[in-house]
Amino acid sequence: MSRVLCVLLFSVLVSHVESYKFLVISPVYGYSHMKFMAIIANQLADEGHQVTYFQPFVIEAYLDHKLLNNSLIDVINYWHDEEGRRHIPPSNDLHDAWYSSKYQSALSAVFDMPQFLVSAWEHMCRKIFQDSELHKILKDKDFDVVIAETFDFCGLYLADYIQSKSIVSVFTGSRLIAITDPLGEPSSLHYIPAPSSDNFGSSASIFDRINDLYHKYVFGSGYSIIFDWQYNQIARLTHGKVRHWKKILKDVTYHFANSNPYLDFAAPTISKVIPIGGYDMDKSIQTKIPDEFDSILNERSLTVYVSFGSMVKAKFMPESYKEAMLRMFTANTQNITFLWKYEDPTDIFFKNRLPKNVILKDWFPQRALLADKRVKLFITHGGLGSTMELAYAAKPAIVIPLIAEQPDNGKMLARHGSAEIYSKHDIPHWEKLNRLLQKMLQHSSYQKAADRLARVLSNQPIKPRELMIKHSEMAAMFGKMPELTPSVQDMSIIEFYNLDIIFLFLIISIGTSVLLWKFLYFVLTDSGSFKSKED
Repeated sequence: MSRVLCVLLFSVLVSHVESYKFLVISPVYGYSHMKFMAIIANQLADEGHQVTYFQPFVIEAYLDHKLLNNSLIDVINYWHDEEGRRHIPPSNDLHDAWYSSKYQSALSAVFDMPQFLVSAWEHMCRKIFQDSELHKILKDKDFDVVIAETFDFCGLYLADYIQSKSIVSVFTGSRLIAITDPLGEPSSLHYIPAPSSDNFGSSASIFDRINDLYHKYVFGSGYSIIFDWQYNQIARLTHGKVRHWKKILKDVTYHFANSNPYLDFAAPTISKVIPIGGYDMDKSIQTKIPDEFDSILNERSLTVYVSFGSMVKAKFMPESYKEAMLRMFTANTQNITFLWKYEDPTDIFFKNRLPKNVILKDWFPQRALLADKRVKLFITHGGLGSTMELAYAAKPAIVIPLIAEQPDNGKMLARHGSAEIYSKHDIPHWEKLNRLLQKMLQHSSYQKAADRLARVLSNQPIKPRELMIKHSEMAAMFGKMPELTPSVQDMSIIEFYNLDIIFLFLIISIGTSVLLWKFLYFVLTDSGSFKSKED
């Protein structure tokens, strides 16, 4: 009887949970971005909210991505028109990322990235803003909140154009320099090192600090150029009926950042920036290893997992890199099993050369492997997804950054003592890499640091998933939150840096000094003339 009452009570409570309407805009372009947005949609739908998932296919890929696992999500697939299909951006395999430095260059972010990304997005964005029927469909659904990313800003411009009650901006990285000022965040200069700075904090040299300054203003301007170009295009299409991107960001209810304060660098922020990094990690440490991999992990006393992610393919490594990896594997045949995520396991380069302690596969159950204690080390590119997963799974790592924010992620982990950074340019020096591998496997300090970090992340007072859900619901309940917008955003540079006060202080100081000098001059000269009269 009591069981029936409990079920009835639960049903009553569920029926009284407020259901809100969310629009999640997720362009089909970068897989990690799609995955991040899909998880937000899944979790909101799991809470009983009505979720519409709008995915414009910028590229005709990931047609059956299976990222959405809640059947109640209303999916709107949106395709190019004939003109757009003629300009679908070609697939970029980033094969040169193994040896080129341009993917981490601030100058490249200004001169190459804007043209590359805007040309990829402009035709889909054009169609979206020419489609009055789409605008009507979205307006008629009367969403409580629109969630879109600050990567391809077209989604946020659309949210503004349909006059959304509440907008939540998202960035799938930990931070984007270009958006910090419009959001009202204080500068993170010197709190967070530039990717190419060797040291940070009190250890930073004058050259590191110059580099931090250079990176902030040069790299940050790259995305500003992209968002400005997109604004100019959309303003023409809508006859100026969208606001500038900086005004939109200033007005967002919340901004979700894929960062975690217990993992990331400590840096100043504001109340409307919500760190949700790790919001999908609750179940990762309980992931069971598939049976086919269980026996493999028992073959030797140590197992090392190697994966460089999905953006930069390992199969495009220069042959000197592949040769070096092969020699490192061969040097450890007795006690280490290497599991290498490699897109072409039948690669002719490895034919009849692969030692018995190496397993090549185009897919591994990464979360399950990292959660298994038989896997002792992870050699990774340092993508933010992998960084979160290994941190929560208490796994030491060798981070070999290849592109984008990966050097930052490596430094972020290394400061906890659980990881070491290794340059991609040193991959051909296999003996150096092997020495680092042996050092990390033999010194227990790395595992102890990884264990502590994982315990800290698992015991956060408020879970990232809860932060995401509660703030999304808050945005739906109350709409815009002007209370969270810092008033300093309306101050001029002169007011913010107190230049007028400094100038006034200088005038007063100079004036006082002049008066004091004149007074002393008068006293001294008058005293001298008085003595002359006495004489």
